[in-house]
Amino acid sequence: YEANELFTPTAKGRLFSVFRHPIDRAVSMFYYVQIADWEPTYAPELKGWTLEQYAESDEVENNWLTRALTNKQGDVDLTEDDLNLAMQILNRKFLVGLMTEMETTVERFEKLFRWTYHVNPPNQEKCRENIMMSGSNQNTSVGQKREKAEEGSNAWNLLAMQNQYDLQIFAFIENLFKQQAEFVKDIPDGFRNIDTTCCKCSPATFPPEGFTCPMAIMN
Repeated sequence: YEANELFTPTAKGRLFSVFRHPIDRAVSMFYYVQIADWEPTYAPELKGWTLEQYAESDEVENNWLTRALTNKQGDVDLTEDDLNLAMQILNRKFLVGLMTEMETTVERFEKLFRWTYHVNPPNQEKCRENIMMSGSNQNTSVGQKREKAEEGSNAWNLLAMQNQYDLQIFAFIENLFKQQAEFVKDIPDGFRNIDTTCCKCSPATFPPEGFTCPMAIMN
């Protein structure tokens, strides 16, 4: 929502984000706040709770995505108007990605924003492959036992009640993800490897528009 200030009628842009299923996010958040002592939402007292207890408590988030998109935080009630506004914002301003479709998502981002390699292409491609295979910044903790919310279970249904609008928005996002394939249909696969340069190579090469090689890479 705050990003609106970045754009003007003469300086337009498109936001991009990767979305996950609201129930998966809620379950992940339940376990995350138990271990994230660097967060203001840190809640170690939840370590002895079940998912059902969390879903029935005041600790559980309510339609987080809808509230973030419409800037309706706290205990303010949401309406169908908020749901429609959130969908309109996503449709007009976002290139959406899906956590369940990461390869397609990242490739689409690279194509639309014309991202290519400029530091060390072979190494950057290996780094990309590693991240795509194993992920990064995973919400895991040694010894932490995790209960899953199976669809149709009481825990799932309770979390669904707290995320009724977000579930509808996610269904909208899944459909939008399919539609937005049109944005890059004429851009070749592997665009990131087209017209690459290498500022770490000897001799170094740079794109015509210029490029500042990151100092951490240069050292």
